[in-house]
Amino acid sequence: MKTFTILGTGWLGEKLAQRLKDDYKIKVSLRDEKNFEIYKKFGFSPYILNEYDFSFLDELLDTNYLFINYPPSKFENYLTFLEKIYTHPKIKHIEKIIFISSTSVYPDIEENFDEDFIIKNPSNKIVFDAENLVLNRTHIIFRASGLLAEDRIAGRRLANKIVDFPKTKINFVHRNDVINATIFVIENDLNGIFNLCSKQHPTKEELYSFNAKKYNFEKPIFLENEFSINRIIDGSKIEKLGFNYQYFDAFSF
Repeated sequence: MKTFTILGTGWLGEKLAQRLKDDYKIKVSLRDEKNFEIYKKFGFSPYILNEYDFSFLDELLDTNYLFINYPPSKFENYLTFLEKIYTHPKIKHIEKIIFISSTSVYPDIEENFDEDFIIKNPSNKIVFDAENLVLNRTHIIFRASGLLAEDRIAGRRLANKIVDFPKTKINFVHRNDVINATIFVIENDLNGIFNLCSKQHPTKEELYSFNAKKYNFEKPIFLENEFSINRIIDGSKIEKLGFNYQYFDAFSF
């Protein structure tokens, strides 16, 4: 049985591990020991890995497949942390490395963005710098749009809070579609950069209002801004290679 390592076993990584555990030996990294025993009961092999403790990096990188998903905001020096991983000798022997990036790498301008867009002024520089750091050392970079699922409902955290530019369109992808895309690129031995985004782009006001009623939380307070910048993410490149998004209707999660 081949080994699959997940670095950054949070909201997305744990679900990926659960999905793959019957087909792979699963290794997972944790920042601390909080969920250590829980993951052992799940049948995973957990290891501590954070920017201060690389003691188990050798074991984690002894793997066939590597999935890296860390929010830069969780680190004092995200790029140094990534450099430590990508300069480890075992990284060169891994069959497929998948790095989760973000569509925040694209600039804040009115545009339809596909993977060929030349980025000069990213809206999130640390994401842009991270991509450049791993670019020639990673097989797959997924630029994920806003991640949603049945347990992450758009607008809930904004209940009774002010929302600016309510007519702005939303880019989103369901967590399960990121998991399915991960399996797809491994099974088809793909390389490259791929946007992951649904074709549907509701406005903030449309989706947040709908969810407030459906899930019984207070509606956000929408400011009457006429101006909005619509950054539309094109997630069709991976579809042209045979991938099918299963979740495209954010109103029916």
